[in-house]
Amino acid sequence: MFRFLSLAVIVVCIILFASCEKIDLIPAPITHPQPVTQDTSSAPPTAVIINNNINADTLLLLVNEVRAKGCHCGDTYMPPVAPLSWNNLLEFAAVSHSKDMYTKNYFDHIGKDGKNPGQRLDAVGYDWRYYGENIAKGPGTEAVVIAGWLNSPGHCKNIMNANFTEMGVGKYGSYWTQTFGQPFSSN
Repeated sequence: MFRFLSLAVIVVCIILFASCEKIDLIPAPITHPQPVTQDTSSAPPTAVIINNNINADTLLLLVNEVRAKGCHCGDTYMPPVAPLSWNNLLEFAAVSHSKDMYTKNYFDHIGKDGKNPGQRLDAVGYDWRYYGENIAKGPGTEAVVIAGWLNSPGHCKNIMNANFTEMGVGKYGSYWTQTFGQPFSSN
């Protein structure tokens, strides 16, 4: 029995080695391609990773609970609206703006480079139909920052705006940015 198995193993090995392709160990000639000029004006931006210490699920839950019930934003009643979904490009634009405010020590919707929220969305490749932005400095948790925005009529109206279908939030240091959008491709 042992001899039969040994013979079978030898036959299988011969078949396997005989059927393998020959590998050429001589390297292929090195060619130097000619430079290609590309139009980079419409190229998508290169992604940069920024640490974003937020809980996206908690933020989305808090916002969508309010949107489902409706609320008063100051003296204005805002009826229930559809839930938002999370968008990673909006998150990246938000955390980038939070980091910029933190590192350059300012607090404004207009960046030190003069760019507004729409221009920042363009820069990350978000093709927007509508956009909005909330900023905050100081709150330590998702619940506290959302409560603060809901207590401010303008920020609350952004949260309740039916034109917005997506959001992303970024936090860097104590700076928060909540970016809303509706992509141009949606109805």
